[in-house]
Amino acid sequence: MKFLAVDIGGTEVKIGIVTDEGIVLKKTEVSANFDNYETPLMQTALKGAADFVCTLADETQAGAVSPQSAAAALGICGIGISTTGMIDKLRGRVAGAAGHIPNYQGSELKQEFEALFGLETRVINDANSVAVAEYWTGSAKGCDNALILTLGTGIGGGIIVNGKILEGAHGYAGEVGHITVKKDGPVTPCGNRGTFEFYGATKALVLKAEERFRAAGLPVPDDGLNGKKIFEAAALGNETARGLLQEWIGDISVGIIDLIYIFDPEIVVIGGGVSAQEELLIRPLEDKVRADLMPVFAEKLKMVPAAHHNDAGMIGAVHSFVE
Repeated sequence: MKFLAVDIGGTEVKIGIVTDEGIVLKKTEVSANFDNYETPLMQTALKGAADFVCTLADETQAGAVSPQSAAAALGICGIGISTTGMIDKLRGRVAGAAGHIPNYQGSELKQEFEALFGLETRVINDANSVAVAEYWTGSAKGCDNALILTLGTGIGGGIIVNGKILEGAHGYAGEVGHITVKKDGPVTPCGNRGTFEFYGATKALVLKAEERFRAAGLPVPDDGLNGKKIFEAAALGNETARGLLQEWIGDISVGIIDLIYIFDPEIVVIGGGVSAQEELLIRPLEDKVRADLMPVFAEKLKMVPAAHHNDAGMIGAVHSFVE
């Protein structure tokens, strides 16, 4: 079986065809904020998905002029959507967006995609989708209790408990980025003070790096710094970058340790673009967490990078059709 998978993030919308074995056959991506969200994100995702399936269908069957006929021509059986925000799974609706994306809260994803494609559509929070993907066929496969964190613009969390994704009473569980790690920290967009993602997200590292680089008289590119550039500078021996990473790892470790004490996972999986930095991030982070944990928790803990990288959201989005 084949499914249309749509992974909606604040920067880009990833779209692909995924099999019932979690294999991505075809994929593309479109900018989510190409006009600073003047076009509502849901509309960007709908158009991107429609263009994708119609283009694929035209390669195999001329005359597939509508998204519905194109999906039928491709043998697509259903649609899985992974998206940022707090998700009402029953309605397939974005119930909360924490203020990050204008006019996204309230988006009726299930309703609109089903109307456009005529196919059953299921919606899951993006961090939970990543967790499901890593548990299904990725780094957490075989581990029935796992903590999966994605480090990016924010911090997403997915928690596997006894082989099931933890959803909570209303489907909103796993919003770990909003927990407070510094009670005297600033108020953040979600309304809490000193949140995990305020200090531990990649965005936090970049903002602090630009300030420190300028203060140290180091060049900052016209288009700004990003995680990749900071890690490259650290790898070349830049002491400012190395010091920043050490501080950042310390902030991330505080949140991870709190979560370990609550959930006692077998494994902690780190996702997001920076997860590829095993020597400069994953190993030092694991060392810091182990050093600060009670020994009984640290003894068997494993920390690894995510396996699926940018495809994880798409893969996890379709898993409920085959479980």
